[in-house]
Amino acid sequence: MKDETGTPGLPGWASPRILDRSTVSRDVTVAPGMCGTGLFVGQLGDWTWEAVSALCGVDVFAARNRHGEPAYLSFYYFRIRAGRRFHVGALNFGDRLRVTSGLFNYGSESVLALHTVRRQDSDTSVDEGPFDPEAFYAGKDEDCLYVENFNRWISRGRTGSNEDLVRSSPPDFHYAELPRLPAPHSPRADYRNARTNRTFLDGEPPGRLPTGPTRLTYAVDATRDINGVGLLYFASYFSITDWALLRHWRGLGRDVHDFMGRTVLDQRMCYLGNADPEAELAVEVTGWVRPGTPHDEIVTVVLENTGTGQVIAVSTLHVTAEGTQ
Repeated sequence: MKDETGTPGLPGWASPRILDRSTVSRDVTVAPGMCGTGLFVGQLGDWTWEAVSALCGVDVFAARNRHGEPAYLSFYYFRIRAGRRFHVGALNFGDRLRVTSGLFNYGSESVLALHTVRRQDSDTSVDEGPFDPEAFYAGKDEDCLYVENFNRWISRGRTGSNEDLVRSSPPDFHYAELPRLPAPHSPRADYRNARTNRTFLDGEPPGRLPTGPTRLTYAVDATRDINGVGLLYFASYFSITDWALLRHWRGLGRDVHDFMGRTVLDQRMCYLGNADPEAELAVEVTGWVRPGTPHDEIVTVVLENTGTGQVIAVSTLHVTAEGTQ
């Protein structure tokens, strides 16, 4: 595609094509600033905000609530499903992608976004029509990333603090024309389980042996974890989770090469709070491996603010490092 500048598909330039009242699509080229888990998750977040801006009548990047205070479309639930052939770690400079995004109505304070991400040398024609949630949730295409995120509008409840965030929707957020997601696919049961049980799992995975727990302490770094409005950046939660996973793996006798070669087949993240710059986080990592295949692991990572005692995030991953023992 060509945007208004005439530059074909360069990241940060190509505007989304509006396919219908709830669907946009874009062609992009992977740049160095998009490679890596935290970097790509951040890009997915930008595409979510751009889709809402294009379809819901509000400039998400400059939104304000009815009191004139900044309103942020924050991430509450995030999931990325992948295949062994195409996953976040497989992205490389110059890859050409087709990203199709569908939005769904969750009322005046929230919105759900579904994204499919495919290389343009695969069958991208499947993403050109109205977004089909049934096909998305049934999808097992090894050449597609299936990304789901649930967002809530928030504002600061107390000036200068990230620990008292309140729901706060801008009055120009138009959502009534968005379709509703079929009830069986609602993420609410998943993130309620994470909030209540500190994991997305329904008990220990059958046929697997536990590893850990690995307990760590992480100091929020104001130079890299905080975004431009002073909040702990939503993509930093993924980076902190990766930081913890690497240390957990080192405790199991693996090294950084195993970590760099990993494939994350499924990752879910539930955001339960934020943290101030230089806050201290207690991090707990618990894993489960199959006997005889220790390179295939299901892992839950819990982040807790030691100053407040609040769990601020829960993530569960299915990760493999093929060839390691």
